[in-house]
Amino acid sequence: MKNKLLKRMLVGIVMASFATVAFATSGAYAVEGFSMSPMKQSIVLDPGESYQTSVTISNPGTNDTDFKYRVEVKPFYVDDEYNSIFEEYENYSQIVDWITLNSPDTGSIEPNESREIIFTIDVPLWAPGGGQYASILVSSDNDSDGDGMLINEKVAMGHIIYAEITGKTSKQGEFLEMSVPGFIFSGYIGGSSAIKNTGNTHGEAKYTLQVYPLFSDEEVYSNAETPYAHIIIPGRTYYNSDAVWPETPSIGIFNVVYTVEYEGVTKQVSKMVIKCPIYLLFVVLAVFIGIIIWIVMRIRSRRKK
Repeated sequence: MKNKLLKRMLVGIVMASFATVAFATSGAYAVEGFSMSPMKQSIVLDPGESYQTSVTISNPGTNDTDFKYRVEVKPFYVDDEYNSIFEEYENYSQIVDWITLNSPDTGSIEPNESREIIFTIDVPLWAPGGGQYASILVSSDNDSDGDGMLINEKVAMGHIIYAEITGKTSKQGEFLEMSVPGFIFSGYIGGSSAIKNTGNTHGEAKYTLQVYPLFSDEEVYSNAETPYAHIIIPGRTYYNSDAVWPETPSIGIFNVVYTVEYEGVTKQVSKMVIKCPIYLLFVVLAVFIGIIIWIVMRIRSRRKK
């Protein structure tokens, strides 16, 4: 009788542990819109230089109607959470006054057609050295839905201009955080970091992740050939957690090397990482508790005898 009761208890514990596994669902949606290419450009300009460039916008034709648009030159910066803001910020937005649109600021694109937006940047001789930032903002000239940002009920996309004016420039950064979690239950194996740009112009950070089996030097994943990169604006801190192993298995033990390079300075973190589903921990815990209960019951049974 006691053995049957013990078996029922063990089965109940194991079943309860499996019942704790949660299944998450995610929603997705698609809307009609337009595309822009390229989305950004980083350029170096001299005081007194005149520079002409362009951006292309396209109507993919998914809704079989013309896309009416409006073009504006806006200042560009980011807030403390690194969200894009289209507002003047200190002396980093003067470039807005140096940009002239060479194409009409309004227009219409038929389905499956494209339009080139040409603009010129005339840098004055007195331009200070350092970073200058602006956006060629293209928005829908109607209330139709589309991909991109929603600004005053209109869909918009911005071509970001990262301009460095030669002169007294400084590219400096401070590494505030570098970490790789040693134990994860779900998700991807990866690293995270935070870099603050302490210079007066933008800099590019590159993030590399390399993963090895526990007892081998043969890589199972590496993005060293095409590291993830991000431009960091002066005076702002960028938190990055995008360098991950997208094919992380559900269970395993690995050696992980996370490397971040910013303007000639390199930081690296190496750590052994254990990936284990949380339900498996519950199973192990349940079996462990079951063994303890079994041992206790055996001891009591022997004492009674």
